[in-house]
Amino acid sequence: MAEIFIQPLAEAPWQNSSPERIKIGANPNTRWRLLVDATHRDSHGLSVGYGKIPVGEDLPLHSHAPQEVYFITQGNGLLLMKDEKVRDIAKGDSVYIPENEPHGVKNTGTCDLEFLFVFPGDSWSEIEYNFKNKP
Repeated sequence: MAEIFIQPLAEAPWQNSSPERIKIGANPNTRWRLLVDATHRDSHGLSVGYGKIPVGEDLPLHSHAPQEVYFITQGNGLLLMKDEKVRDIAKGDSVYIPENEPHGVKNTGTCDLEFLFVFPGDSWSEIEYNFKNKP
């Protein structure tokens, strides 16, 4: 049975895209930490991570079956959407992304763009990313 736990952000290790993910379109310069995830702790039903996009870099346009929420904690940039639409995003913004909706993030600011991401599901590793601009 799952119990309450606290995951300090600084104690969660940074992760990078694998060569396989890069081959299907992931940016090798983005990083993330898994905070609530069944692969690391006894949790279920939610997966929460913390992403970092360096200045000038992006999380490429992609989609996935589950819905997702972003909460921007630092920086500013553009939310990339289908049909080449974009919206400004900045620290303090929440973004709801419906299931299978193409989306991405470009850091247009002067510091790293950082954000929480939340998925319904036990583990981030269960999410199948479909990148729109495959190399």
